[in-house]
Amino acid sequence: MTKVSVFGQQPTETKELKKIEFVKCIASTGKYTIAADPSIWDNVQLFIKNYRGGGFDIILAWEDNRPQEKVIYIGHWNDGVV
Repeated sequence: MTKVSVFGQQPTETKELKKIEFVKCIASTGKYTIAADPSIWDNVQLFIKNYRGGGFDIILAWEDNRPQEKVIYIGHWNDGVV
């Protein structure tokens, strides 16, 4: 749960942020061929928001020790938390 506040105002609500959701893997190193939990990755990056107006975002994911092996997912960035 994340507490949301505005400068100069008393906190009035608590809002649960929507997590990043991978729907489908569209490019793979061979190990991850289906949608995975974003939390398994060291790095998750929003590449394109609302690709071509289709409602899906393009998201890159990779491990720290293999930055050259990025995996591409379509999904929903939502509030950008894992």
